Amino acid sequence: KRQLYKPKDIVSGDFYWFGEKNGWKIFAVVDCTGHGVPGAFMSMIGHNLMHQIIQEKGNTDPGDILNSLHKGVQESLRQGNNEINTNDGMDVSIIALSNDKKAAKWAGANRPLIIISNDGEFTKIDGNKYPIGGSQFDIKREFTTKTLELSKPSMAYLSSDGYADQFGGDNGKKFMVRRYHDLLMEIHLKDMDAQRELLNAAFETWRNDHEQIDDVLVVGVAL
Repeated sequence: KRQLYKPKDIVSGDFYWFGEKNGWKIFAVVDCTGHGVPGAFMSMIGHNLMHQIIQEKGNTDPGDILNSLHKGVQESLRQGNNEINTNDGMDVSIIALSNDKKAAKWAGANRPLIIISNDGEFTKIDGNKYPIGGSQFDIKREFTTKTLELSKPSMAYLSSDGYADQFGGDNGKKFMVRRYHDLLMEIHLKDMDAQRELLNAAFETWRNDHEQIDDVLVVGVAL
C-alpha cells in the first residue's frame, strides 16, 4: 500500500491505521471532525479504539469493527448521556484483505470505496450514510460489511474528503469527486510511488495559491 498524507496543520484529524490479525491485513482511513488540535484529539481516541478492537479483541470484520468503534467513541465522549454536548465523530473507510489475497471485505461510515481493475473497470461502493459517533441519536446505526469480488487484479482506494473538497483551479472552485475519480483512472496502473507523486502534483497544481482547507489522505491497496 501507499498513501498520500497532507495534514492541513502540524497535527491532523485524518489518520490511517494498519494492522494484521488472525490471517487478515486491515487498512483504515479515518477522517475525524475538525483538523489541528481538536482533530488530533479525536484521532488519538480513534487510533486507540482501533487497536483495542482489532489487536486486543481480535475483531477483523470491517462492519463489526465500525459498530464497536461507534460505541467506543460515544462512550469515550459520553455522547447521548446529556453529560457533554459534542457532535464530534469520524468518517471511516476500512478494508480487510486475507493474507492469501483470496478474500476481501470492506465497510464505510460516510465514505465510499473505489475499485479500479487493471483492465479499467471502475466501481464505487457506497458505505453506510452515517458517521461514527456524533449527535445522531435518533437513528439506529448498524454498519454493514460488503464482500469484495477478487476475480481480477485491481486497485482499491480509500480516502478522506479533503482531496476532492480542495478549492483551486482557474476559478477557485472545488476539485470535485468526478475529477478525483478521473485522476484515479489515469494513474491506477502506475507503481505506487508514481501514483502518490501524481496525486500530490495534481493537488498542488489545482490548489496553486489557495489555502489548503482540510487534511488530505488517500490510501491505495493492491487487490
